[in-house]
Order: sequence, then structure tokens, then C-alpha cells
Amino acid sequence: MTANKLKLLACLSMLIDHITFIFVPRYTDIVTGTENIWWYIGRGLGRSAFIIFAFLLVEGFFLTKDLKKYVLRMLLFAVIAEAPFDLLSNGTLDESTWLSHQNVLILFVLGLILMYVILYIEKLFAEKSMPKYYIISACACALFGLAAYFLRLDHGYPGLILVLIFFFFRKSGKRLIIAVTVWAFICIPLGQMLEWAGLIALIPITMYNGEKGKGSKWFFYIFYPAHMLVLGLIYVYFIK
Repeated sequence: MTANKLKLLACLSMLIDHITFIFVPRYTDIVTGTENIWWYIGRGLGRSAFIIFAFLLVEGFFLTKDLKKYVLRMLLFAVIAEAPFDLLSNGTLDESTWLSHQNVLILFVLGLILMYVILYIEKLFAEKSMPKYYIISACACALFGLAAYFLRLDHGYPGLILVLIFFFFRKSGKRLIIAVTVWAFICIPLGQMLEWAGLIALIPITMYNGEKGKGSKWFFYIFYPAHMLVLGLIYVYFIK
């Protein structure tokens, strides 16, 4: 599997997730609380997307020729995607909802910066004092995790933890699989009940061959805000 094929799978998974969010009610009967199995299937299939994108974010961090451009590009599309994200999430662009929940690209920007900070801390302290390296790195991770929490980013601090798992266990084989699996089940008591369903993403991830593959990188950046805008408009004008 090339990186672009993994991105296509992630985009398909995300599309299924968001279509389910818009068109499939969670309850077939709100009065009795009868839950809709199709909602769980659609949202469960959609959990693969974040795991794949988090994996590719870390790969991109190590493979990019210009980290600054990578971060700025991600930040640009985070800004572009915020209005479509609000429209899809809240069914409105009312200013009262602007800070209620922020899109996942902002989380990825934090992830890229945090990985750079950790490597910088390692460069400064790892050879001189490993305890200082671990303590300062842990403080940096905690600080960025708090930022993800208070900014109310999509996937929040658990999502940032997954990025760090791919960062620290990169090319670690079975240990990476175990770490991601543990993360998915720890997410359950943290309120992210369906992350375990996304573990199927580990199958194509383990098939990744390290190559970029054919395709335009811009398609994936454009797809994220574009599909949310279309689905959000469909909801506002035909369903709401």
C-alpha cells in the first residue's frame, strides 16, 4: 500500500462516517431509546480514517523535505476547513457555535509542532541527561494535550496521544500494533466509544510500503473541507 492509497481509504472511511452522521439517526425510537444498528456500523467504519491519517501525519513528518511548509499548508487548510466543519457538526454557521468544536487539522498542526519539539528536546538533553529529556518531553506532551483539550479539537487529547504512539513506535512492528490497540480500548472510558472499531485500519497500515504512490497531495487537502461543505449544505437545505 502506498501513502496515497492509504489516504484514499481514509477519505472513503471519513465520507462513510460523515454521511452516517448526517443521514442516519442514532435512535430508531427516541421515546424508547431504541438504537439504530446502522448508525453504529457507519460510524464504526468511519473510525478507521483518523487512525490512518494520524499514521500518515507521522510518516509525512519524517519524510517531508520542508517541515515549515508542511505545517503552514496544514494550518492553511485547517482555517479553510473550520467553517465547513462547523456547518457539518452544528448544522449552522451561527457565531455562538464557532468555538464549540474545532476541526482535526488543527490537532494535526499541534501534532507536527509537538513532534518537532520532542526531537529538539532530545537533541539538547538526551546525550547529557536522559532524566531531563524524559521530564521535559513529558511536560511538553502534557502542555500540548491541555491545548487540545481546551481548544476542543476534534479527537482531542486522545487523538494527540495516538499521534505520539505512531511517533514513538514508528517501525516497531508488533509493539506499534499493541500500543494502538491499547489506545483504542482506553478511549472507551474517555468517551470515544467506537475507536476500537477503527483498529481494522491496522491491516492496510501494516501493508504500507513507504512509497508515496501516484496522486496529487492537494486532492486530500481539498477533499476534507469540500465534502463537509457539500454534506453540510445538504443537511441545512434538505434535512434540517
